[in-house]
Amino acid sequence: MNAVPSRVVFSRLAAAAGAVALAGGLLFAPASAPARAQGVVDVQCTGTFTDEFTPALTNQPQNVTIATQNSYATCVTGLPGSSSVTNNEPGETCLNVLHTLTPFDETITWSDQTTSTVHWASVEDTGGAATFTGTVTAGRYLGDAAVKATEAADITGTNPELCPVGGGTITGASGPANLTLTSV
Repeated sequence: MNAVPSRVVFSRLAAAAGAVALAGGLLFAPASAPARAQGVVDVQCTGTFTDEFTPALTNQPQNVTIATQNSYATCVTGLPGSSSVTNNEPGETCLNVLHTLTPFDETITWSDQTTSTVHWASVEDTGGAATFTGTVTAGRYLGDAAVKATEAADITGTNPELCPVGGGTITGASGPANLTLTSV
């Protein structure tokens, strides 16, 4: 009898070892993230926003930098978060205090230090209030539909009530903000 194992024995041993390794890999492989159900509200928070306008808004269209601080501090669903956004807006006036003319991105940092980037694609301005609609394009809640409602409850400046008729300026606006992110 030949003392050297045949090639058949080696290939069977190799196949058996491969099967064991594959089974072990499947057994110890990390589970994939669970799928989120569609239409589920992932975040529903209330808070505040503060806008600063540079230069101050007048009744004449001009290029303005808007620096916004958002705090989404009280949440029914999801974690509290906050963000800072700076936008350069052409043609802004005091007649559309909350109206943002161009789409923009807002990166929200949640209380666990994860982030979500929301691309706000449109704004409906209703005078002293605005509704922003968009989509989470990166980070936590990727793909969620986003809606933010704000109301300019406090307006600052020099005689801001006279701004629409050319007698004052607006340097800032602040008030409540409501944020909702919903899986789609």
